[in-house]
Amino acid sequence: MKINFFSALQKDKIKALLEANEDPKYVYLKDTKPNEMQFEVTYADGVEAGKDPAGYAKKLVQKQPWGAALYMRVLIDGQAFTGGKVG
Repeated sequence: MKINFFSALQKDKIKALLEANEDPKYVYLKDTKPNEMQFEVTYADGVEAGKDPAGYAKKLVQKQPWGAALYMRVLIDGQAFTGGKVG
């Protein structure tokens, strides 16, 4: 599964933080736009059903001292941003 992480600031820290996470494992793929990075997400148990890698990535960043004040958008690749709740 792929996620797209948008943030205008702290991109290097976000990339390093996500790539250091073990489960789920985030592997940087590319910049899809100037402020958007794409990651491949895999789980140790191999099961993706019922899991929210986009929400988990956002929570990881928000827990950082520098992350609480960031504006960010994290979506599963192909998901449209409508401004509403996911699911």
